[in-house]
This record gives sequence, structure tokens and C-alpha cells, in this order.
Amino acid sequence: MIVADTCLVFHLFNETALTTEAKKILRKDPHWILPSLWREKYANVLSKLARKENRMLDEVVHLLDYTVEEIKNGEVVVNTKKALKISIEYKISVYDAHFIALAYDFNTLLVTEDKEVLKKCPKLAISLHDFLNMK
Repeated sequence: MIVADTCLVFHLFNETALTTEAKKILRKDPHWILPSLWREKYANVLSKLARKENRMLDEVVHLLDYTVEEIKNGEVVVNTKKALKISIEYKISVYDAHFIALAYDFNTLLVTEDKEVLKKCPKLAISLHDFLNMK
């Protein structure tokens, strides 16, 4: 089991430079969990994509619906007070702290490309590349 960063989910469901790595991670460990607030960040990323690439609203709404349907069984509610405490302790955003809280609670790793989280939480976060090279 891994905690999947929202961007990892984006790379899995959208053709990007990291899509191949995201698919390899899914094959290596198909049990992904995420805090339920991942949907808002994902919707924000899709909104930026729609504006940047002039995508149609129906297309990005369909992509959101499809991705949520695929991921929803891995959603976990995180106690916001716990995330706040982690945020202060590690000096990261409360948003990122929700992911770190899951990694801590489930004794697993957050797979992310977020450089700040990787630097500040090295025992709980790992890059895509390092995860794929882990035995």
C-alpha cells in the first residue's frame, strides 16, 4: 500500500512525461490510498489544464468523474487537527500534511514529486523514481 500524491494520480490518468512511471508504480503496488481532499486539488489541476489547453468543460468534467470513480475506494478521511499538528511539526501545508498523516497512520510511504515534502519528510515520502527502484 502507498499514499498516492494527487499529481501521481494526474500522471496516471493523463498523458504526461511521468505517465509511464505512474503506470509502473500502479503495477508495483496497486493499493493506493489518498485523503479525501485530493479531489479539490485534482479539480484545480484539471481547471488549469482546461484553461491552458482550451479543453471543453464536458471533457474535464468527464475526466474528473472517471478518475474519482477509479480512485474513490482508496479515499480515507484524515483528522484535520492531526493534519494541522503535522503541518506545524514538519513546516508543510495542511494540505500536504493530510497525505503525510496517512503515510504515518498506515505505516507506508507517500509517493510524490513534491520537493518540499520529500525534503521535510524523508522518512514518510519518496519520489516516483526512488519508489520504482526500491526492492
